[in-house]
Parts: sequence; C-alpha cells; structure tokens
Amino acid sequence: MSTLEMASSGRPLSGPRSRLAETLWRIAAGALIAMPVGMAIAHRSSPVFLVLSALCSLAALAAEGNLHPFVRRVVAALRSPLGVTALVFAGWSLLSVGWSEFRGLSLAALGEFWLPIACAFVVALALPRHLMRPAFGLLAGAIVAACFMMIIELRTGLAFRQMIGRRWNSFIFNRSLLTLLVLMPPLAIWLAVNLRRGWIYALALVAFVAAAMAHGESGASALGLTVACSVFVLAWFAPRAVAGLAMGAFIAAMVAGPFIGPISDRLIPSFVHERLAKDHSRERVDIWISFGAAIREQPILGTGFGVSPRMRDTTVAEKVPEADRTLLAVGHPHNVAIQIWTELGVVGAALALAIILLVVRAVRRQPRPIMSASFALMAAATAVGLVGHGAWQGWWAASLGAAITWMLAARKAFLERTP
Repeated sequence: MSTLEMASSGRPLSGPRSRLAETLWRIAAGALIAMPVGMAIAHRSSPVFLVLSALCSLAALAAEGNLHPFVRRVVAALRSPLGVTALVFAGWSLLSVGWSEFRGLSLAALGEFWLPIACAFVVALALPRHLMRPAFGLLAGAIVAACFMMIIELRTGLAFRQMIGRRWNSFIFNRSLLTLLVLMPPLAIWLAVNLRRGWIYALALVAFVAAAMAHGESGASALGLTVACSVFVLAWFAPRAVAGLAMGAFIAAMVAGPFIGPISDRLIPSFVHERLAKDHSRERVDIWISFGAAIREQPILGTGFGVSPRMRDTTVAEKVPEADRTLLAVGHPHNVAIQIWTELGVVGAALALAIILLVVRAVRRQPRPIMSASFALMAAATAVGLVGHGAWQGWWAASLGAAITWMLAARKAFLERTP
C-alpha cells in the first residue's frame, strides 16, 4: 500500500479521500510542469502556478491527514540556521516599512515578494516526493514547447499577438527565457543521471533553451546560461574550489554594493560598452553610480523595503548630487546587492549575505551531480541578479522557487538510485 493511501496515523485512507489526495497532488505537480508554457504566454504568470501548487499541496496533505506532521517539518526547517536567518531577514524587511516614505509601496512589494517565497517553501517541503519520472518527462516537453512557441512568435514578428491586440514587444519574452534558464539545471541533471545516454538529452535541452535565447533580446539570460554551464563544469571537477570561490564572490559582491558603480566605471573599458551597447551596459553603470550615492547617504537602515521605484522622490535623493538624481527614477538599480543596500541598509545586506553563505554550505554537502547543478543554478540566478531585474519581483521569486523544488526532486531521485 502506498504512502498516499495511508493516513498519518497509519490507518488506510478511504477510497474517496485517497483519490482526492492523489488528484490534488497531480494538480500541484501539473502547475509546476505548466509554468514554462504559461510564462511563454503570459510573462509574469509564474506566481499563479506556484500559488496553485502550494494550495493543492496543502489540500492534499489535509486529505491525507498529514498536515500536523507537515507543520512539524515546517517548524524544524524554520529552526535551522538557514530558517532562522531567513525569518530575521523577513522581519527586518517588515520592520523597514516603519521608516519607508512610501509605506503603501513597501507593503505591496512585501506581498509581491514574500507570498511566492512562502509558497515556494511549502512546495519545496511537500511536493518533491511526488515529482517522479513522468513529471520530469512532462517538464522537458513543456520547456521544449515553450522554446518553440517563443521562437515561432519572434520569427513571425509576434503577428498573432498583434492580431489579437496584445503587447507585441519582443522583450516581453525576457522573463520567460529567464524562467527557462533556472528550470534547466535540475531537469538537465535529472536527464543525465536517470536516462540511458542522458547526457545527450541534457545537452539537447541546453541547445533548445540556447536557441530560444538567441532569438530573444535577453542579454541577462544569455549571460546566465554561459555562467551556469561554466560553473557546472568547474563544480564537477573542482567542487571544493568552486564552493570557496562562490563564498568569496558573494562576499565581495555584497560588501562592494555601495561602490560597484564607481568600480565598474573605472574598470570597464569604453570599447566593452560599445560592444554591449544593445544591452545598455553604460547606462547600467550610471544607474549603479546613482544608487550607490543614495546608499552612502543612508547606509545603516536604508530607505525601506521596495522603495526603489520611488527613490527619486525620497528625501535621501535630495542629498544625492544633482547630476546623479535623474537615474534614481529608473525603477530599480538593476543589481540585487545594490538594491538590498539601498532599501535595507547594511543590516539587510549582512542578513542576505548570511543566507547566501548558508545555502552555499548546504549545496556543498550534496552528491556531486546535484551539487554541480545547484551551483550552476545559483550562478545563473546571481549573474542575472547582478545585471538584470529587480530583487523583489514576484515572477522571479516564483520561478526560482519552482527551480529549487525540481532540484530537490532530482536529488531525491538520485539518492534513491544510489546504493
């Protein structure tokens, strides 16, 4: 008798309850499987799939009579060093609303970011044991389908979207491509480990995603893919060195947050900016300089969670040299480290760094295939975070939460195959 057919007390579930629980688990898994296609259609939709998966997972646990054991697992996870640090970071984020000049904006940002994080936490604890071989096969199909959908749309000039009166800017697929980027490492390593000639299928998956990126306009996704592949190879052959380098790189990136703009301005030659003109590298450096100036005006507490879209209107902005104020209105600093410093100050930066280092330590303890893929995932997300989207965007948090869940499922499958 499967665990799905047993209540937490060890008694068999009734037929209707067993069928209900099984249906709910399938919907929860199906929501994550459908995410790549959903993002190819609606490029901010990943939170919808993650929230649906979390709600169905909780409902399935309730149908099984396993909510109380699950709550104990939640409490145990939150009592771990990583869990405690994450809770303190969440508390500091909430506390920062108190000194935010735009509290409504801060509260909206808190909801947009922490709701997907909470749902990802639930799904990561509950769902991996239900993501088995068929689920990974369906995910592969969904990613390939999403790639084909985007390639066809881009090659036809998004004619269908124009015809139905929807947004048809080609950059709308940037978020979709980044979602594929982070879902790729767990699926690739599962293919490589669990299928005969699996490395061929894994490389084919990477090729499909790369082809979609080549048709799109997301320079961040191409950078993330390059970094992920490089880190995967390095982690496979030199895991200890990569773990050490990762810790050093994260420490350097976070500590240098207030000064990344001036440092980049001095170190990046003009010909590099010329080659990367379409990716707006020069503009990014200027944005980093402007937000760095704002950080240095209020480095301890920051300006409050999620305030970056209104940074130009804060009293802190009034203290920034006039030449640097204009770019404070761009929405966010296009660098996660700078945004954390800007909004949460040195306290938030220290807490975020502690979380990252604890994650690196946990990844280092995984079996080599899972460790290498996990470092590749972290590298891809970091590369994107240092040049791309805002730190608290809900679609990005949801996409990363789904990727972590798939990685945990890949880890479970690997451990079950290993004597």
